[in-house]
Amino acid sequence: MGPVGFFKKKRPEQEPSDEDLSFFTVSEAQRFRTTIREVFGELGYEVHIFSDHAVDAAGRGYGFWNVAASCHNRPESQWRDTIREHLQKVLASFEAPDPFDGLTPADVARRVHARLYEASSIPNPDAYPHTEFAPGVIEMLALDLPDTVAVFNREHAGRCGGWEALRSQGIANLKSVEDQHLETVPVQGGGSFTALLGDSVYTASKALLLPGLAEEASGQTLRPDLGWLMSMPNRHQLVWHLISDETLVMVLDGMVRFTAMGYGDAPGPVSPHVYWSNGAGYEQLTALSEDGKLSIRVGPEFQAVLEAVLSKD
Repeated sequence: MGPVGFFKKKRPEQEPSDEDLSFFTVSEAQRFRTTIREVFGELGYEVHIFSDHAVDAAGRGYGFWNVAASCHNRPESQWRDTIREHLQKVLASFEAPDPFDGLTPADVARRVHARLYEASSIPNPDAYPHTEFAPGVIEMLALDLPDTVAVFNREHAGRCGGWEALRSQGIANLKSVEDQHLETVPVQGGGSFTALLGDSVYTASKALLLPGLAEEASGQTLRPDLGWLMSMPNRHQLVWHLISDETLVMVLDGMVRFTAMGYGDAPGPVSPHVYWSNGAGYEQLTALSEDGKLSIRVGPEFQAVLEAVLSKD
């Protein structure tokens, strides 16, 4: 399979995409940065604006991706209000008391969730208990709050029962997350994959429940010798395919495209990549080049799966 361009797209007679906020053109991104600087000023904050974040006088950082993605999905006339609403919530969270203070064991048990994050989005990840779920994706412990989500640092986790107990309860709570629906996505050339879509910020984190979740949803039995494909484009999307036949090649291509679009055009990005597993960890099947093109890379184990499903014997 040849490389497929998704990020930093450049079409004939069309302005190129911004390098850091790739769903904007260069000029749109500049207008966004100008607007966010102005809104900070209206709220009484002087900030230094960088390509993908801002830093205030106290050294606090403000990432742009999520609010920029929200603006991208709205008319430009609504950007200022969208940015203001976002910044007001972020600033209020700085002034709010520590959400972990005063928690009872019952509060913790009800609110803790296992959650997946893009590893590169977490500053100083060693300050938080975590484990690698897949290349570039880490599992952390989240405290679900009415208007936001807080992450357990090592101190919080230690006084609330420790990683193992919290994770066990977090997985149980993840299983109970609702407000999601399944879509079967057909692909050109035959075959299909499944997309779990939902408003919950924990939707993509249900990847932690695979392959059982996929078997339960589809009624299909996993073939351990073949495994499954999986991707988590953003926090509201989880994609999978239980491998069974020669449509694997077309399905993989379709998932690569779907995942890249979901990652590059929504708040809460998790990973632009597609992964494969046979139950012994996840192998990353895609690579992203500097010019924004995705390509398939096949290791020996997945090569054996391809040969098995494409064999005529």
